[in-house]
Amino acid sequence: MSIFLRRCLPALVAQSRLHIVRNVQAASTQTISSQPPLGTNASDETQREVQHHAKMATDWWDKTGPMKALHALNALRVPFIRDGLIARGNIAEDLVGTTNVLKGQKILEVGCGGGILTEQLARLGASMTALDLSDELIEAARKHLSQEANPKLCDLINYRIEPIESHAKDKQNHYDALVVSEVLEHIDDKVGFLQASVQCLKPGGSIFITTLNKTFTMWFSGVVIGEYVIKAAPIGTHHYDKMISPLDVQRILDTMGCSTVLVNGSTYDFWRNSWRWINSTQMCYALQAVKTEI
Repeated sequence: MSIFLRRCLPALVAQSRLHIVRNVQAASTQTISSQPPLGTNASDETQREVQHHAKMATDWWDKTGPMKALHALNALRVPFIRDGLIARGNIAEDLVGTTNVLKGQKILEVGCGGGILTEQLARLGASMTALDLSDELIEAARKHLSQEANPKLCDLINYRIEPIESHAKDKQNHYDALVVSEVLEHIDDKVGFLQASVQCLKPGGSIFITTLNKTFTMWFSGVVIGEYVIKAAPIGTHHYDKMISPLDVQRILDTMGCSTVLVNGSTYDFWRNSWRWINSTQMCYALQAVKTEI
């Protein structure tokens, strides 16, 4: 370990631990109850999350900026979603192996941010509905899409500033697939959020989730090193108390009639700005679950 890390890490760890303790203490003072729908009635913590990410809207599409890790993550998550749908038999055989492999698939992305993943799935032919709570991020997504030379791509994407709870009221059993990528670690009421999301999914459809595991390894590497030392993400982007293990996600989805069929572990190499699959979920993970046929 370098002299710099030996000298600085104790202070960084203490600072990050204090931040976590404060979050836990604040959460413990709240009455345990179902939260109101997101939007104008969003909790203070949800509004803070939205505002935190909205500050990065102007740099969202800078592949060397604060969102560079999300851009790099497409190399894993796009094939994960594509191959997951193919494996479940959702894709017509004549489309497999083509550039329009997701043609005809209606996909809902919840928490789309500035559209980094949305556009890539649309480029494979998917009909995308993408939701986010941030006006600034949806504006950034729409602006980037408006600069697209391919007019067909614009027709395939519908960006909406709307909470999933509201969207679910009119879109039950509507989508072929559901994507929640790098979002769950920012959600307070994960059960309510996932319940509303799953309601939008057709029986037999797949939900794809990528998120951070709730482990010391992830906290130390992703928060202490990632935010305080490497500056791979702005300080305050991730919070240990909001992370969740793949087992807990599976348990929640089980209660909603969704059977987990695949869990892959992944990690981010800061120095290379690249992601890779690993034989462990101690860091991050990608999960696919299928909604039970009715």
